[in-house]
Amino acid sequence: MSSAIYYSFILFSGLVAAQQKCDTYTVPNLAGGFRSRQFIDFSTAKAGQDAQQLLSNNGLVISDWDVSDGPITHTFTPKNVALVDGAVALKVSAHPGSGKSIGAEFVTTAEFKYASVRTVQKSSNVPGVCEGNFFFKNDYAEIDFEILTSSISNDTECVPAGIWATTQPLAPGETKKSEIYPFTFDPRADFHEYRIDWTPGLTQFYIDGKKMGNITENIPTVSGPWMWNAWSNGDPCWSAGPPTKESTTLIRSIEIIKDYSTTVTGNVCP
Repeated sequence: MSSAIYYSFILFSGLVAAQQKCDTYTVPNLAGGFRSRQFIDFSTAKAGQDAQQLLSNNGLVISDWDVSDGPITHTFTPKNVALVDGAVALKVSAHPGSGKSIGAEFVTTAEFKYASVRTVQKSSNVPGVCEGNFFFKNDYAEIDFEILTSSISNDTECVPAGIWATTQPLAPGETKKSEIYPFTFDPRADFHEYRIDWTPGLTQFYIDGKKMGNITENIPTVSGPWMWNAWSNGDPCWSAGPPTKESTTLIRSIEIIKDYSTTVTGNVCP
């Protein structure tokens, strides 16, 4: 076979492979696989573009509601979700000293059970904010990966330093399960990937592809949406704050691999 024919064959084979439909997406260290994958890329966004439209085009909706728990009521408002160059920004407004704390949130319109969700995020350098990336159906079906900007690298009076991985109780009277993973880098300095792998009986937590730990208690078995938010309610033993200057959390991309199956069939994509 001549070199020209050989390289033409290789190119054709590569194109065919690239065009093949993936029937199952597999994830390292997980049994079974997932039937669908969505990649939401904000890296080409430009400041001033319509955030609501871009999010809607990707199956995401911006929240607009109040949360009354904590010392200060906090509210999510569409105006605090904005596109900047290369990312979507979740803002927490500077608190004037009285009234509500104004934050930001967006949510998947689809509900699903079990997934591998990867968020590439850069944390705010303003203390007094909780940055959440989580599954939430209700108070008894929730998986959280949360960064508290007041305790990223140093303990506060009642909050240890690090990122919090939590599964909330499945019923009233039960207790939540939390693990805290100390940072080996400054999440405010650059973007990093935060990943939750949720499968039957197991939730695993990763940062930049490195497994940080897993939780086997309180694993939800119902479908629900995924959420991303930034907020403060002034609780000294959680978010702290509220911030006295505007806080900005940046998300560059989100990958959602879902529709879990215990069997791996068809064309398999890693």
